[in-house]
Amino acid sequence: MARTRPVNRLESVTVPGSGQAEIVEQPKQLAHILWAASRGDTGKRNVALIWMLFGSGLRINEVAQLKIGDIYHSTGELKQAFRLPGTYTKTGKPRTVYLLVPQQRASLEDLRAQRIEDRVMLSEDGTFGGLAPDSPVFLSLKGKQWRKLSFNFKKYPDADGNIKTTLVCGSFENLARDIIKQAGIHGGSSHSGRRSLASWMDRKGFDLQLIQDILGHSTADMTLIYIDPWEKRIKEVFKNSCLGLKLPDFH
Repeated sequence: MARTRPVNRLESVTVPGSGQAEIVEQPKQLAHILWAASRGDTGKRNVALIWMLFGSGLRINEVAQLKIGDIYHSTGELKQAFRLPGTYTKTGKPRTVYLLVPQQRASLEDLRAQRIEDRVMLSEDGTFGGLAPDSPVFLSLKGKQWRKLSFNFKKYPDADGNIKTTLVCGSFENLARDIIKQAGIHGGSSHSGRRSLASWMDRKGFDLQLIQDILGHSTADMTLIYIDPWEKRIKEVFKNSCLGLKLPDFH
């Protein structure tokens, strides 16, 4: 049975700081974000970061924890899908993540090539595309030196009121927010990727269960919160629902 889509969120507007990250409505907006990300010495890293958010729907702290061995086979081939460990996730539950968007795959290969050129954390035997499998996919650049990202522990209550602890990388969260802001999306954050991907899939008519599985939500209700209603589609429904009906003739 088809699951219902949310319409009540048309009543409110996403406000920066309200906890609802702004979605990217048009492909040209994502193109602006990618352009902003591509500037400077860390451009290849930043473009790959943006694609992991918008192409795979990962949370920013999940991206920050990725290892080369997670996304590459020992043969050096980039995986099409991989199992995200529960230790990386906010919920503590593993899920399958997909690397299928051609531009996203190209960005990860560009990042790998830069690592090889700069000789950063290479594998000893040339496996895993030449990179050490236990090294992070994403690194920080200090001067001319690539280094591992810094993390802090964050505690938060889950849906059952239990206190959970997760790793957060504040610098990466700020980086993603700044890149998206530079592209003119002032209410955006790293979470704009997950919300945009969910909304895009919904507008294409994909099943709610599929969207839920891709985002790794435990309930469909949580997924519905992520999906922005498409006002254009709602207007079309109401315009076309009573075609052919005429008002009574009062004369």
